[in-house]
Amino acid sequence: MAEKRSVKIGDFAPDFIFQTLEGVELRLSDYRGKRVLLFIWASWCGCREQLAAWQGFYLKHRAETFELIGVAMDGQTDEAVRQFAAQARVTFPMVVDSTDCLWDVLGFDHIPNGYYIDERGVIRYLKVGGFDIRESLNAKILDDLISEKWSKKPIRIPEKPKVSFKKEVVEISQHLKSITRSADKRLRLADLLVKTGQYRKAAREYDTVLAQQPRNARALFGRGVVFLRDGKQAQALKAWKSAHAAAPTNWVIRKQVWALEFPDRFYPRIQYEWQNEQIRREELQAADEEKTKLKAKAQKK
Repeated sequence: MAEKRSVKIGDFAPDFIFQTLEGVELRLSDYRGKRVLLFIWASWCGCREQLAAWQGFYLKHRAETFELIGVAMDGQTDEAVRQFAAQARVTFPMVVDSTDCLWDVLGFDHIPNGYYIDERGVIRYLKVGGFDIRESLNAKILDDLISEKWSKKPIRIPEKPKVSFKKEVVEISQHLKSITRSADKRLRLADLLVKTGQYRKAAREYDTVLAQQPRNARALFGRGVVFLRDGKQAQALKAWKSAHAAAPTNWVIRKQVWALEFPDRFYPRIQYEWQNEQIRREELQAADEEKTKLKAKAQKK
């Protein structure tokens, strides 16, 4: 698997494109000139309980040059995300990262996370794991960032033509005709194909990447998403387990494997005691498998 990428304070935030729950295309770059906070959560995570508090935070600051965007890391369906957003009466933009590209782009392996991005698109603050707006320190940091007095010198934001999902699919497809090995481009294309409902084409792109890189966690997870869209849960689970095996420290993948295999442990209530026991079981199983491998290796000598 490729070396893990990560962003840090002071970096320009990578652009991304998603659809809101209302079906509107959303690009991070569309918000240049505004201060943006990304709250990264999931329906299978206890951080879903923060949504009502985030709605209050959003209402407090919505009159300012500020936008809050919720990003749900949910590979199954949008339905659970919709339910929790509705319960919290969320009115800020909410998008779903179904193919899990954001953990690869930003370089995180657990949630909830927060990324504060200024008008120029520069990351000014981030917190990976345990990011909770209900904690007074986190709330104060964000309040201070949002209310910061900026220079009166105008900020020049270069105008870039907006490209729709479908147009970007065409552009990337044409580019790939001239190259043979470009996993990042193919994964970008596959993600967009999933977003536009072109699952067969997406499957071909994921399969092409996996033929070159069989342990590419992002491609394995995306392939599992396509299996789910085709109603093939067993194959999806197998693909996601392979993704977890390729990225064993990635809890975003690991917990989605659990939520798919044992949904009653996450909905309507998250059973944390079961999760702790599941971790113990998996660690014991991994230890047994390692012993078996070492024994087999010793016998060959």
